Amino acid sequence: MELRATREMRRNAQLEKVTPKKSDASAKAQTSQPKEPTDKFSLSRQALAYVDEQNRKMWDWQQEREQRRQDRMAGRLSAMEGAKSELDLLSKSMDVMNKCLKIAASIMKGNRVPPEDLQYLMKNDPEGYRMALALRKENPDPKDEKSVLSDEDKNGGSTKSTGDSGEAPSVSAPEASDGPAME
Repeated sequence: MELRATREMRRNAQLEKVTPKKSDASAKAQTSQPKEPTDKFSLSRQALAYVDEQNRKMWDWQQEREQRRQDRMAGRLSAMEGAKSELDLLSKSMDVMNKCLKIAASIMKGNRVPPEDLQYLMKNDPEGYRMALALRKENPDPKDEKSVLSDEDKNGGSTKSTGDSGEAPSVSAPEASDGPAME
């Protein structure tokens, strides 16, 4: 144990002698020449060409990536526009079917329906028109129903209803003595 302790003391003494000398030398060097921090970077022409080439490749890659992103966005936009037009068509179709159902319900109740509405129902839902006539109830006191059609629907249907105007009022009148009409 004593041998180890003496060895450690000798080592520590030697380290203490060496360490102050280094710190003294570095202190003298710092005081004799004050150095300003300067960075110098020099490239050979070949290295500069390589760096330029890498920068150009990176720039091209970023441009291609941006172009792909714009193409994807344009594709998504066109898909959304297509879906919007499809949704508009479905909305118009649902509006037509809703009006046809209201007209058919009035016919089935035995109420009087305007001739334009009958023409509209015949044109847009012929099967529904036949079913409404077949299921029409006898109503001793029929009401005159208001038209469910908008002005646009009436204008669109008025050009086609001129030729069939003689038939529409007879269909809308309730049959008092015969009961429900069978066709």
